Amino acid sequence: MKTVYIATNNKGKQAEISRLAQQYGNDIQLRFPDTSNEIEISESGSTFEENALLKAKAYQNLINDDSIIFVGDDSGITIPALNNEPGVHTRRWAGHEMTDAEILEYCMLKMDSLTGEQRSAVFETVLAVVKGNKSTHYLRGTMHGRILEEPLDVPTIEGLPFTSLFWATEVDRPMYEIHGLKPEERAGFLTHREMAFKKLFESLL
Repeated sequence: MKTVYIATNNKGKQAEISRLAQQYGNDIQLRFPDTSNEIEISESGSTFEENALLKAKAYQNLINDDSIIFVGDDSGITIPALNNEPGVHTRRWAGHEMTDAEILEYCMLKMDSLTGEQRSAVFETVLAVVKGNKSTHYLRGTMHGRILEEPLDVPTIEGLPFTSLFWATEVDRPMYEIHGLKPEERAGFLTHREMAFKKLFESLL
């Protein structure tokens, strides 16, 4: 059994990763930060890779157990018509820390005059995988789609603000609906984060 420590406090991400990991039975044990060891990590990197590594290293240094695989996950959405904003700056897109609701409102404001293909967007996840003193390796997943004109009238998923505003073109479904289905119910389609973590889990078996 491999112990994998996922360096995220984001409850939405934790739930998504945990659902996927269930497919691998007892071969993989997931651990997440809890109230005893949550730490604030400054996402000061200029790329997804840099931020993912900052997260993995922070918890590796805190826990100091070479038997554990530490994984940092950095994800974001890029909108080509907005010069690939917000990218790594989703939470601080407007120049300050934003709530999920503020991110949605700001996105709609920025894209108000955009139509058709101008509303195309790509979700990307990068994992930094660190074990002991061995070299770090990176895994990636992407999901293509478009930004809706208005968010869907659905419950929000904490920590995942775009689930009500992103339409995944490959399966012609809203991101919110995809999150409500088990991976086996989607005819093999995986989100960007699930794609990256599937690569990780399969590499550990």
